[in-house]
Amino acid sequence: MKESPILIPQSTTATPLPSVSVLIPVRNAEATIGAALDSVLSQDYKGSVEVIVADGSDTPATSDLVRRRYPTVTLVSNPERVITLGILAAHGAATGEIIVRCDAHTVLPPGYLRRAVSTLQRTGAANVGGRQQPVGTTFFGRAVAMAMTTPLGAGGARYRLGGAEGPVDTVFLGAFRRDALEAAGGVDPALGGAEDYELNWRLRARGETVWFDPGLVVAYQPRSTLRALAWQYFNYGRWKRVVAQRHPASLLPRHLASPLLLLGLAASPVLAAVAGASWAAAAVPFAYLLALALGSLAVGIRRRSYAALLLPLALATMHLSWGIGFFTPVRTKWELTARRLGDRTALAALPSVSVLIPVRNAEATIGAALDSVLSQDYKGSVEVIVADGSDTPATSDLVRRRYPAVTLVPNPEQTAGFGLRAAQLVSTGEVIVRCDAHSVFPPGYLRRAVSTLRRTGAANVGGRQQPVGTTFFGRAVAMAMTTPLGAGGARYRLGGTEGPVDTVFLGAFRRDALEAAGGVDPALVRNQDYELNWRLRARGETVWFDPGLVVAYQPRSTLRALAWQYFNYGRWKRVVTQRHPASLLPRHLASPLLLLGLAASPVLAAVAGASWAAAAVPFAYLLALTLGSLAVGIRRRSYAALLLPLALATMHLSWGIGFFTPVRTKVRVVSTEAVTPSY
Repeated sequence: MKESPILIPQSTTATPLPSVSVLIPVRNAEATIGAALDSVLSQDYKGSVEVIVADGSDTPATSDLVRRRYPTVTLVSNPERVITLGILAAHGAATGEIIVRCDAHTVLPPGYLRRAVSTLQRTGAANVGGRQQPVGTTFFGRAVAMAMTTPLGAGGARYRLGGAEGPVDTVFLGAFRRDALEAAGGVDPALGGAEDYELNWRLRARGETVWFDPGLVVAYQPRSTLRALAWQYFNYGRWKRVVAQRHPASLLPRHLASPLLLLGLAASPVLAAVAGASWAAAAVPFAYLLALALGSLAVGIRRRSYAALLLPLALATMHLSWGIGFFTPVRTKWELTARRLGDRTALAALPSVSVLIPVRNAEATIGAALDSVLSQDYKGSVEVIVADGSDTPATSDLVRRRYPAVTLVPNPEQTAGFGLRAAQLVSTGEVIVRCDAHSVFPPGYLRRAVSTLRRTGAANVGGRQQPVGTTFFGRAVAMAMTTPLGAGGARYRLGGTEGPVDTVFLGAFRRDALEAAGGVDPALVRNQDYELNWRLRARGETVWFDPGLVVAYQPRSTLRALAWQYFNYGRWKRVVTQRHPASLLPRHLASPLLLLGLAASPVLAAVAGASWAAAAVPFAYLLALTLGSLAVGIRRRSYAALLLPLALATMHLSWGIGFFTPVRTKVRVVSTEAVTPSY
């Protein structure tokens, strides 16, 4: 039966949609993973969606296919080749507020993510899922699909047979609220099967709801050979026994049907011998076969399918394999693996992270920056290193007193470049994350940054700077920094689509790529981030912009501080340009050309003999500032736009003057002796 696409009404209010992570554990799935990924990546969900494949294949064929055809998909390893460890590995790399489970054998219909998230929000459930729709691709596969959607093969399971919307014991796949999933402990890595039912049991034991939405119908490709079907249901049965031993109250009547059938078949000869009636030995087998035959005939007539001819074989294989599995003990090597690794999420083999923060006289802002870093929910190892170049001990004293776990290193040169290099020398992380004393990381920043690094293979991943002014003038500066008049076309200031860029704000670096490029140049007081990204790109590496990485930044709040900041931006841009002429972009020349135009106006007027021409360039510039600021003020509905022309002129002219001001750089080699940590 062909299912129509899932349709739900579009919301009329622009409320932010939660981010979604789709987790797909796979093993030797090169034949089916393409259809699964195509169905996920073509979803029309308007929020952020990431896809993570945990590959436990015997050969690299599946991973190679994913890398070649789906470069935006994150690949993580599942060396134990067990579905639960794959789910945990993918979960550890996920950044979404909603965790959606998908399989390599499934195809999500259009609108699935949209409807799943909508139902989660509407019901408040911990997990929302729907109905599995088996679609066989062979004659035997169609018989198996038929068996899985009849009461004879599915018991009363609503996720197989369908039914009314509402709370249930379990659902197919599922879209989970991340908070509820993690509070319940996530998927149990000691289970090699029935992990979905067991997880839903624990969710319900915590008072959460597992919700069945009949509109969430997912196509599933059942096993197409007798052997594969028997093995699948054998494992279903034995892992159901493990779950029943842990949670006896989770056992339902439908779970006992196959074990009781097997006991009845095995006991028939014994009962016949005791009763002295040999015919009685065939009573239970005959009744079972008759029920299969009549039931299959009824299903075949109703569904008008010749595949019903194999339905008795498919049903018998499912029943008997499940029953035999239920009586077969399980030895779990995965449980030992989980215990050895400790925290379940550590199974994802997350890289260690070092957060480097160069500071100078930052006692007013360093607390907010450190609080935002130390409250991150990243499950891997995180160390924080502050390189202090302050004029007084106030900043270091504050860090020692309030943040004893943070490493302090000296920065005698009192520059950001030297401080970053000093902090990097004592760091141990596989990923190096830059932070500033004026910045505040949002929740999930480290998680998302590492996930994007792994997904893209980039050398550096960063996002957008979000200036947040704390004074009237500061708000005008923040506004200036996020308009084309103040930022040119810089994506890290204006935002934009995900992809490769020339530079990003702050950044999360692969340590190997960072060190191969030589790291931050300690001789550069400013523009060291752009220059480093230039060297990374010159080596063939990628600098990746992720618009979901938005970091709050406190801009300068006085005219003098803003002028000094942009003066230094301009003169250090000139140093970088002298080293790497090809790094100069059109937006870097705007301020110098403006300054030349303003300076040349009187000369041109004298040459032309028209005194009014001296005011032409200044007038045109001021008119552009005024009209541009007016447009921005109206669009953003902020009175801070009254000071926008002043902020923009300060930025432009200071940058231009700086660009024409020579810099004498003293280069100092940073050694480990110069950066001995103090705790």
